[in-house]
Amino acid sequence: MSWDRLRLPQRFASIVDGQEPHHVLLRVSGGATGLWPAEVMFDGEGQMLLHNGWRRFARSHAIDVGHFVVFKYDGHSDFNVKVFDETMCRHHYHSDEDD
Repeated sequence: MSWDRLRLPQRFASIVDGQEPHHVLLRVSGGATGLWPAEVMFDGEGQMLLHNGWRRFARSHAIDVGHFVVFKYDGHSDFNVKVFDETMCRHHYHSDEDD
């Protein structure tokens, strides 16, 4: 698996069609670990991918194969991120609030 980029769902790409962000901020739910900048790239076939910055975010938050990652987009440039492990237990980072 390549950690250099993460493909976002096609449905999301179609929802933001024409208003695609090129730079986003990733924030773990609760905000305890700060904001993580990442770039969005497009492959010319309608695929939208998190790119530069995704690898650093994934490593820093111990995201691994089999983990389930939920993104909530604010409509501008921020993604609120929740991470669940293989047992579907949510990862909490430092002082995450229970939201």
